[in-house]
Amino acid sequence: MLIVNASPRTMGKTTDTAWFGHALQEHGYDVEGFDADHSQQFRAWSLAGKFTFPVHLNASSRFHEEVELPEGKISLADCGHSENHPAVTDSLFKVADLVILHMSPTRADWLRVEKPVADTPFSDIVKRSSVFRPDGKPPTTWVLLNRCSPNSPRDKGMTKYYAERMERAKWNVFDTVIPNVGQYAHSMNFPITGAKDSHFGDLVVEMKEKGLLP
Repeated sequence: MLIVNASPRTMGKTTDTAWFGHALQEHGYDVEGFDADHSQQFRAWSLAGKFTFPVHLNASSRFHEEVELPEGKISLADCGHSENHPAVTDSLFKVADLVILHMSPTRADWLRVEKPVADTPFSDIVKRSSVFRPDGKPPTTWVLLNRCSPNSPRDKGMTKYYAERMERAKWNVFDTVIPNVGQYAHSMNFPITGAKDSHFGDLVVEMKEKGLLP
């Protein structure tokens, strides 16, 4: 299974991908990572933080041709920003089983996703991959709200406002949200422990309940 973590620009997806990978592993899944972002931060973090799952480099517009996805594993891809690397995004979406769109509950992030001035709306990027997929359908896509105010859970404040706004635009939005706390914000390049008991562990549980994970 390939889960592609994506966003138009910098929206915390690399941090989310790393923590999510550890949460999956601590829940008993066999995990493999792919760094498909030219920044190579996911791969660098995996080495500095001594991840217990491998992370391979492949920021290529031929990802769908070059990568043979392993059976029985959860493959996580940290996708390059769709605004800067649309060809890489297109390649990953051709073979994705699930796309997770990472965004903060802010007007700036909402505009980048829904109404970019000089780029393609993210929903159109997802939809255009359908013509290259065997079933002729775009990959299942869910929104993960991150960098949320700790005082603004899913049912309050700006987190609630943008969750409902995305749902009105026909997006699937996770109930789990990721707060903007130091545990995550300052964790890059350090080892990750206790992910199962974090918000990312809650995300794994929610995804299993929704039938999004085996």
